[in-house]
Amino acid sequence: MPKREETKTYRIPNLEKAFAALEAIAAARGGLAFPQLLEKVACNKTSLFRISLTLEKIGYIRKNRETGAYSITKKILPLAYSSLCDANLVEESLPVMRRLRDSTGETAMLGAYLNGECVMISQEGGEHPFNFMGRLGMTSPLHASAPGKAILAAMPAGERRKIAARLNLEKFAKNTITDSAELLRALEECEKKGYSTDESEAVDGVNCVAAAIFDRHGFPAAALWITAPAGRIDPKDFPKLGELVKAAAAEISENLGYGAE
Repeated sequence: MPKREETKTYRIPNLEKAFAALEAIAAARGGLAFPQLLEKVACNKTSLFRISLTLEKIGYIRKNRETGAYSITKKILPLAYSSLCDANLVEESLPVMRRLRDSTGETAMLGAYLNGECVMISQEGGEHPFNFMGRLGMTSPLHASAPGKAILAAMPAGERRKIAARLNLEKFAKNTITDSAELLRALEECEKKGYSTDESEAVDGVNCVAAAIFDRHGFPAAALWITAPAGRIDPKDFPKLGELVKAAAAEISENLGYGAE
């Protein structure tokens, strides 16, 4: 085992800076132009230029030729998938998502619980002329979205309370829950029903219905949900749609080995 003072010789500073650049670009909506990237990454101009050029050449970032802004490409997704609840999550979910899309007519989305967030990793577009489609990698707030609440509600009560206590209950839309006690009550109700809903809580005029997906160890590592304009997913239809989404999520959980042990 290398001594603490020796570990410095094993570090590759430019590799650390490359990952810092990737994280900075990923965190910025609309991407980052080189001067902005230079402000966020502790690196000299020449080294950062070479790093960004290399990342672009191997396909992990792309440069908008009009704005000069760098953005993350989909090439990084397989790396992210390997860290999720199961390497086969997307593969096992796609047929189920398509059937859910066909039965509801609405966009079906799949998100994984990663580092305290629900990250959208796959979607199947709805059958209407107008549908809501997300950006792969977008995150859903745990307190203000159907998938986030579905994951939280499926956790053991103690863990749920700990996570909820740490959340910044930011208001995103007219019906966002911003009170901790109210959130816990809503999560208890979601637990009883086996599915969660979002009625203009993350985005005004957008409703969602979600259910948790469990890995083979019984952890709610992902969520499946449908999303549409409020006029198409009416609250009176939440129970019917909730049962459909719950059944689809249960099928994916079974495919991942949940309940087999």
